[in-house]
Amino acid sequence: MGAADRTGAKGYMEIAECLCADIRDGRYAAARSFPSLTRIMRRFGVTRVTAMRSVDELKRRGVVAASPRSRIVVKRTNRTFGLILPGLAYSEFFSMIMSEISRRCQQEGYGLLFKDVYSPQSRLTEQHAKDLVRDFVQKQVDGVLFLPFEFMPTTRSVNKEIVSTLRDAGIPVVLIDYDIVLPPGRSSLDVVGINNFDAGRRVAEHLLSKDAKNIHFFHYGAGAISVANRIAGVKSAIRVGGVGCRGRNVLQVEGKGSDAGMVRAYLKRHRPDAFVCANDANAAYLKHILDCMGRRIPEDMMLAGFDDLRYATVMTPQLTTVHQPCADIASVAVRTLKERIEDPSLPPREILLSAPLVVRESTCRGGVAAGRKTKETPRCRK
Repeated sequence: MGAADRTGAKGYMEIAECLCADIRDGRYAAARSFPSLTRIMRRFGVTRVTAMRSVDELKRRGVVAASPRSRIVVKRTNRTFGLILPGLAYSEFFSMIMSEISRRCQQEGYGLLFKDVYSPQSRLTEQHAKDLVRDFVQKQVDGVLFLPFEFMPTTRSVNKEIVSTLRDAGIPVVLIDYDIVLPPGRSSLDVVGINNFDAGRRVAEHLLSKDAKNIHFFHYGAGAISVANRIAGVKSAIRVGGVGCRGRNVLQVEGKGSDAGMVRAYLKRHRPDAFVCANDANAAYLKHILDCMGRRIPEDMMLAGFDDLRYATVMTPQLTTVHQPCADIASVAVRTLKERIEDPSLPPREILLSAPLVVRESTCRGGVAAGRKTKETPRCRK
């Protein structure tokens, strides 16, 4: 060992103490402000080995940590998560996710930063989201839970820009519900949700077991990635069941005042006897149109949905639907983000939770179901 290294071996603790004092004084409070090894070497006149040992000592004390991009960042005692949702007023699903995330953060001792970014104008929603992300970076949140945006002209680029900004700042991100990459592709991020393809398949199989001969899919407005996966699952079950897909088998309405006419024309042309709807709200909307046309549920048309939220049980007859485990999704997302912070080297995970089919009267011809659920085993894919 050379003279410089022997001196450094005695001095790295002093350097660590000096850097700790700087941290307590707020010198390195800003994001990415902690000095590099080169800056430590120049400031204290030591070798790279000594600088590394001083940083290792700070890591051992839990004062600093390595970010995903190999930067050294100061660990704060006031831990905080950020949350990005499309808008609480947009869906009951979002408000349930928000409520459970808030509860779990309180239990775990984390603060939660959140601001409703939704606006009827997609351009303003995009701007509000970017402003929120900049606020997260400035305040150095420990991690961010993000339910990706849909239904905007710039959806894909906005989602990628948000993730890129956070990752450049060394902030881990966990996605809720679906990935920012179109299937079958996968990003390098953790995702917590349900298997929408399999859920769509199981709904269609249930309808086939009830002697449905011509199953179609209904959704209102543009569809999210989760909706596309549900459609694919429905079509897969139809093909396997030997019924066959006639044309696109998808009725999409735009809410421009002519929906009833579109539905009437679609029924006359395709003669479906069952609809799987993108969610429970879509099912309630379609049922209203069918009621006005004199179509009876389930005698003339069976209906099924997704989410198992308020709409499902206030409808008459009550709606068969896939149960979205909102509380579990939120709870697992918080836990997954904690694990990602503790070990950035973990491989990207896709955690798919159980989403049972709840069978109710809307698909039960000749009998009444009492909210019977089927079971599915949770899966975690790496």
